[in-house]
Amino acid sequence: MNVRSHLGLLVLAVLLPVVLFSAVVLNFLIAAEREAVLRGMQEAARATVLVMDREMAAAMAVAQSLGTSRTLAKGDFEDFYQQAKTANAGSMVNLALIDESGHQLLNTAAPFGAVIPPPTDITKERVRNVFANKKPSYTSLLKGRATKKYVVAAEFPVQINDGRRFLINQWMFSSHLNDLIPSQNIPKTWVISVFDREGITIARNARTDEYVGNPPMEKQRDMIVSGFEGISQGYIRDGIKVYGAWTRSPVTGWTVGVGVPAAEIQYAAVRSVALTAVGFIVAILFAVTGAILFSRRLVGAIEKASRSAGLLGQRQVPPIEDLRVAEMNQLQMALHKAGNLLLQSETARVRHLEEAEQARAVAEKAQAVAEEQNKAKDDFLAMLGHELRNPLAAISSGVTLLNMPNVDAERSMKAKGIIARQTNHLSHLVDELLDAHRILSGKITLTKTAIDLQAAVQSCLSAFEARGATSAHHMRVELSPAIIEADATRLEQMISNLIENALKYTQEGGSIKVSVKAQEGLAIFAVEDTGVGIPPELLSRAVEVFVQGKVINRSKGGLGIGLAVVNSLAKQHGATLVAESPGINQGSVFSIRFPLAEQSSVHPDAPKSVQRSKAGKIIVIEDNRDVREMMCAMLGEYGFEIISAENGQSGIENAYANLPDVALVDIDLPDMSGYEVASQLRKDLRTAKMRLVAITGYGQPSDREKALTSGFDLHLKKPVVIEDLIAALNTTVNPG
Repeated sequence: MNVRSHLGLLVLAVLLPVVLFSAVVLNFLIAAEREAVLRGMQEAARATVLVMDREMAAAMAVAQSLGTSRTLAKGDFEDFYQQAKTANAGSMVNLALIDESGHQLLNTAAPFGAVIPPPTDITKERVRNVFANKKPSYTSLLKGRATKKYVVAAEFPVQINDGRRFLINQWMFSSHLNDLIPSQNIPKTWVISVFDREGITIARNARTDEYVGNPPMEKQRDMIVSGFEGISQGYIRDGIKVYGAWTRSPVTGWTVGVGVPAAEIQYAAVRSVALTAVGFIVAILFAVTGAILFSRRLVGAIEKASRSAGLLGQRQVPPIEDLRVAEMNQLQMALHKAGNLLLQSETARVRHLEEAEQARAVAEKAQAVAEEQNKAKDDFLAMLGHELRNPLAAISSGVTLLNMPNVDAERSMKAKGIIARQTNHLSHLVDELLDAHRILSGKITLTKTAIDLQAAVQSCLSAFEARGATSAHHMRVELSPAIIEADATRLEQMISNLIENALKYTQEGGSIKVSVKAQEGLAIFAVEDTGVGIPPELLSRAVEVFVQGKVINRSKGGLGIGLAVVNSLAKQHGATLVAESPGINQGSVFSIRFPLAEQSSVHPDAPKSVQRSKAGKIIVIEDNRDVREMMCAMLGEYGFEIISAENGQSGIENAYANLPDVALVDIDLPDMSGYEVASQLRKDLRTAKMRLVAITGYGQPSDREKALTSGFDLHLKKPVVIEDLIAALNTTVNPG
């Protein structure tokens, strides 16, 4: 008998008792699965009873609480109606107050005082029984007199101060109980029904409209009325044979029945056991398969030993296997040692190959470094071209202008000045840009002098206008004097870079605003555009070298070094470059914030000369005493007759009394706005032709429009320069 035959007998000897024992176990498992389903039904029935009891007990608790109401005790039913509404707010419960004759005095489902149909004889009998028992009770299924729908209720008898007795009836629609029936982890085929003490269906988780209000099959109704609890078998009204689990509530006396088709229970039990049986069969198959494979392994032991020798020729180490024969094991070990020697030789060869690969990688890395250096050189040359473009463009524009026919002397002189200035600038830039990394690292020498930032910006704008660079955009310029300490050439370089940047990234027809203002010790130069904007992920890196967004014209793209140069130069001037943008296609704002120069280093221009005005009468309406007195004093020096007022009402009265030529009116007055003052003065015939000037800190275009609409002739923004004010008054007091 060969090895396979011996193994077959061994498997048969082991599996036969296992199969017999499994058959017995599977039978027990079928019964256990069935019992598990029935227990689940009982748990579902008990859970439903608990839910119903909890809802009805809560309604009874509210009824008992309202039974102690002082308002009810005094017979104030309208106030008690409001108390009941408040107590049941947020719930599905309503309250009815019923007297001893069964009549409903109020029902929170209807407005207070609404007429409620008279009670039926059944209702009267139920009410008498509750009063006779003198204790709270839970009703069976009822049909509401006010709603004409099925309801259930918790009833609590009370007696008020004058001796009358009432029944507090906390009722809810039976449909609400349908929503309370548990559904989680409950199969859809399970039918859960709630029956009252007479066996009438109160709630059901399926086909409620058809079954609520009706009794079940006669056999099942007898079980309910008798108080049966446990497991039953029978047919339901659907005509399906079911197992039934019954539980009775000790609180309400209601009964909950859970019905499950008998075929489903049997199927569930058989299915679970079938899975176990499949597991046994799979295990047997694995055992048989394992035995077959094991026999093959024994038979193939000699073949494996012979194949091990062949593995040596393939530079593989034969595995060490226990072939159950000592001589074969010794042969296998010898083959294994020979294989290890060959493997060591192969490992050395692979190591030499890896070293060669590493050397190649080092060479490639060196080549990559060289390429990176070449790229850096190319970037530098591109930057050089970028920095030279602006002065060359200005010089080219100047030459073009000089070559035009009929150029007048003034324009010719201006062009020559531009060419001379830009030539000097170009020479200076060439020296600096030949070593551009010094700019970015801050290793350049600055020659700082006191410079009016307003004049520097205007000069740069003139250069752009001269070569027609701004003709395709709507330019707005708002410049104010601001003296800073700066290198003139580098300042012009920074200003030109930011303006060029705005022109590059703004589509034709877009708007660009260039402004200079002094604020809180800083001179702020800003360029605001309506161009492509800066995406959020690029905003924080916008001033880094070689970082660049999407330009409108690719030919103007550059390498993204302009802002980096501006940033470096700004830092060396003690200034800060700030980039802001709401996002893509929403424009951007670039601003440089310079510290203002100290007054000792500034040589201001001579003050403007202002012609004194012819005599005129002016009223100043201003609530700030210092501002009012200083304005009156200055205007008096210029020959005006001054009247002053500290609020709107006194200003109007003084205007009526003195009839001045001009009224200077502050907008923010303590008693009324300046707009109201202007409106009243315009309505009165005595002051209708008076010239009105708004003096205010509100300087937006909308503020100016509002002032003019209110009746003002002129709008001036605080602080008003005295020269501008006198010029405006000369025009206003003496028009013509």
